[in-house]
Amino acid sequence: MKASPEGYPRLAALQGTYPQLGIYRHFETLNARNLLYLQAELVDLETSLNEYTKEDGGSEDSRKRLNNKNWFYLGRKDDGVRGSQWHTMIRLRKKLKQYNQCLFQQRQLATFDHPEAGNLEFMNEWLADPRQGNNALEGLDRNVWRDGKDLLVVPLDTLVGDSFTRFLRKPLTTLCHKLWGRRRGPTDVEGSICVYGEKIVIRSADMIGTAIASLLPVLAVAVLYCVREMLTRLGMVALFTVLFSMALMATTNAKRIEVFAATAAFASVQVVFVGSTTI
Repeated sequence: MKASPEGYPRLAALQGTYPQLGIYRHFETLNARNLLYLQAELVDLETSLNEYTKEDGGSEDSRKRLNNKNWFYLGRKDDGVRGSQWHTMIRLRKKLKQYNQCLFQQRQLATFDHPEAGNLEFMNEWLADPRQGNNALEGLDRNVWRDGKDLLVVPLDTLVGDSFTRFLRKPLTTLCHKLWGRRRGPTDVEGSICVYGEKIVIRSADMIGTAIASLLPVLAVAVLYCVREMLTRLGMVALFTVLFSMALMATTNAKRIEVFAATAAFASVQVVFVGSTTI
């Protein structure tokens, strides 16, 4: 990352260089408030339109009554002035377009991920570090990241569907930095920043998940072998089966039916072991 003047330029350079730090306010409350105001305006215009429609339909003027049946008369100006019904409809059309656009924008904003805790923590540390951000912002927006609320991150989080890997991302990155990163030195010399790829975290999480999957059956067999009472054995079978299913849900992206199938197979193995061993 090239050295930039302090303030917004340096912060923009950081976020531009590392997209995962593209963390900004969501303004959920303001967006909701804006939609409510637009909705209120539309309701008011809709009420006026219905009143003018009813008024034209019951008018003694035969031409006005045609407003509800013939667009030519509805859109026609009378002495250079549009009728109240059509004038209201034009205003409503513009407001409705604005309202629909805001709805679609809200829908898109809802798909944005929340910032990863480690990246948000790094942002705050970078901003406070005199050698880096040096309290880059001094206005009212200086506490946006410190508060840590109502935030979104622009880039798509590749681990958003993998809760186990997301849970391990920060501790694994910290451990990797302590064991290896400090010796290697910063990846970005000018910014004194160490960058670690997601592949390291994913590979480490996969190894931990595989280890858990391998140890649970062995642990279950060892415990069942040591237990002599049949009722206690059955209780341990139930306990290990629940632990196995929870481990599958936590460490994999398996579907529910796949978890059921694997859990049933695991329980069957335990039952066979219990039935084939003498007490």
